[in-house]
Amino acid sequence: MIRVSYNPLNGRLAASQEKCGSYYVAESHRNSNFWSCSENNATNAWNVNFQNGTVNNNNNKYNSNVVWAVSAFTDYPVPQSFINSVWEAYHDCLRGKMRSAQAVEYMTKANVDIPVLANEMWEGTYKPGTSTCFLVKYPKLREVFAASFRDRIVHHWIALRLTPLFEKRFESQGNVSFNCRKGFGTDKAVTHVAEGMRSISNNYRRPAWVFRGDLEGFFMSINKDLLWCLLERFIKRKYNGEYKNLLLYLVREVVMHHPEKDCIINSPPEWWNELNPRKSLFTMETGLPIGNLTTQLFANFLMSHFISYVHWLFRGKNYCVAQFVDDFILVSDDLKFLKESIFKIENFLKDKLGLTMHKEKRYFQPVSHGVLFVGTYIKPGRLYLSNRTIRHMRKRFQDIDKLMKEGDMTPADCRYVECVMNSYLGFCRRRRTYRKRRKAIDKMGMGFWEKMYIVGPYEIVKLKKKYKLKL
Repeated sequence: MIRVSYNPLNGRLAASQEKCGSYYVAESHRNSNFWSCSENNATNAWNVNFQNGTVNNNNNKYNSNVVWAVSAFTDYPVPQSFINSVWEAYHDCLRGKMRSAQAVEYMTKANVDIPVLANEMWEGTYKPGTSTCFLVKYPKLREVFAASFRDRIVHHWIALRLTPLFEKRFESQGNVSFNCRKGFGTDKAVTHVAEGMRSISNNYRRPAWVFRGDLEGFFMSINKDLLWCLLERFIKRKYNGEYKNLLLYLVREVVMHHPEKDCIINSPPEWWNELNPRKSLFTMETGLPIGNLTTQLFANFLMSHFISYVHWLFRGKNYCVAQFVDDFILVSDDLKFLKESIFKIENFLKDKLGLTMHKEKRYFQPVSHGVLFVGTYIKPGRLYLSNRTIRHMRKRFQDIDKLMKEGDMTPADCRYVECVMNSYLGFCRRRRTYRKRRKAIDKMGMGFWEKMYIVGPYEIVKLKKKYKLKL
């Protein structure tokens, strides 16, 4: 049975299937305003009843044809090109997530729900659904909101249209933003800062200074009204593709949504007692939910205005800037000007973007002393992994070893372990960490060596063939 139900939280249709006897029957869940259908007879397919009459379909249900009963959503049907764009977002959302529980569940009803979702988006009736809220303790206590898979499709629909425009903006600024961008990341950020320190100091033969700043409660401090104002102006000026008004509407819905008002708590409530109130949407009047794709994209876009100000402020100067989420680095050979600029930057962040620079997390030293940035100590001519990152790697490897000793690991679990370990090893590979990563791997028990093997000088972990997931 294909059951169409009414969700009182957001008024949208939700579809589910249930078998009734030897055939499928669809029925109305709420009232007669919804379509319903039943079997025409023992041999033929469907008798579809609408408010204005009955439609009989005598297609034999035992042949190779497939018949679906449908209802007209509006008097003006949704363009097929728009429905195709929602399908494109759906497949983009599935990439790398096809084995997740939410994706598997949604795939069973995608053929029914995607047209419904496209209709809601087209008519302007779409509202974000219920999110799942939980706390993660690694690498530090953090509040995360996971949107429903249905809402993630909308997020990807938005991202497919705005990401190219954001990329053009970042490229025009010299590609100094390194988070949540394809082809960038922590390794590129460290390389950029290391090269900037070497270049500005003329290979460390000339005095130069480095300043590292941090924003306090970054995601929770973002003002929704300000962000929407900046995004609206940006989209109106830069976006020339299809469905411009629809894009504006959806972006506003996502930005102004308050997931903390409609969520399922999936962590022990007492954990919130350990969380700083300034890092929770439940206690802040501002902020974006950590965990959504759009949050990362929009936060990076917001920081691009900070980068523009830095470029304007340091015009004509010999300098280097890098930004990774809420951390940023400034390198300059003009000590007096750099000191003056720190206060100007702090005022700009507060007055124009509503962000606060952390009072304690500030670092100001000559470049010869090095600097810690995104987990790496950048020293003249060499890179070291931070002690905190090494501790996290050892702790994670110990947890993996314990999991493997207990056994009962599925091929998907083994694949996950392989990805986690290679993520750490990949970060370590270009640092002076050979002995550290060798020591961490050598402590792994027989459960690990039965399923895995090492490639190169402790550089890559590979899963043995018999334990690989067969597709």
